[in-house]
Amino acid sequence: VAVLDGAVLVLDAVAGVQAQTETVWRSMTQPSSSGGGSGSGGGHEPLPCLALINKMDKPSCDFRNAMETIRQKLVGANPVPIQLPLFLK
Repeated sequence: VAVLDGAVLVLDAVAGVQAQTETVWRSMTQPSSSGGGSGSGGGHEPLPCLALINKMDKPSCDFRNAMETIRQKLVGANPVPIQLPLFLK
């Protein structure tokens, strides 16, 4: 029985992908290697994910950098912007 159907990652527009984001990403996308369940096998399918780049109102925000950190640091991620900020520099 699946508990989760998908996930939402909330990223800071100033910091981009941080260490804890990478940890969460790995746990969402890689099957669990621990078999510690009672007959369930312990593995799971990768979860579909949506990322939200938050705090775009801060003066030091950088949408392009946040997108680039997703590409570089989250293995297997293929970010596609759905909505672009109006004030891109």
